[in-house]
Amino acid sequence: MRKVLWICAIVAGLLVSGTLQAEKYSSKSSTVTVAGTSTLHDWSCPAHTVNAVSDLTLNGADLATVNSMWVEVMVKSIKSEKEAMDDKIYEALKADNNPKITFQMLKMKSIEKKNGEYAIVANGTMTIAGSAQNVDLNVTAKILPNGDIEFKGSKKMKMTSFKVDPPTAMWGVIKSGDDITVSFSLTVKKG
Repeated sequence: MRKVLWICAIVAGLLVSGTLQAEKYSSKSSTVTVAGTSTLHDWSCPAHTVNAVSDLTLNGADLATVNSMWVEVMVKSIKSEKEAMDDKIYEALKADNNPKITFQMLKMKSIEKKNGEYAIVANGTMTIAGSAQNVDLNVTAKILPNGDIEFKGSKKMKMTSFKVDPPTAMWGVIKSGDDITVSFSLTVKKG
């Protein structure tokens, strides 16, 4: 019983002293790229409109935990080198009915600090083309000198896992592979 009271007193002391701070963060800058293969060549398409909102807890100058994270990518901001390919992407992703790709974090599974960066495993719901899947993301976080926080990572997926038919062109002669990799770098700022 004394041990429990002692732990409660320590936690209360930390909260009163203000070392643990929950802060709201929002998007500052981002780079999101979807890459894959086809029967013709490999391809890569950046997304130009990405929004994020997060609730992070800091312990002094350290990232203690990610309480929540919401990320959305506007489908029609995904641009390839060719407009005709863009139309195929938007059609495959059912962009008219599902204009956003989203990730809603459900829980942070782990966080570990190594060499000034944080290795995070987060679990959440990713929704693409109206189909939701539970996924784990391995993310690296870094607190920048100005206080912004940068998250980086990538996730390999199959389009068909989200009920997306890989795009085709030229009457099916050119076919996109089912495997894609989504790579991201997201910087968030307080506020």
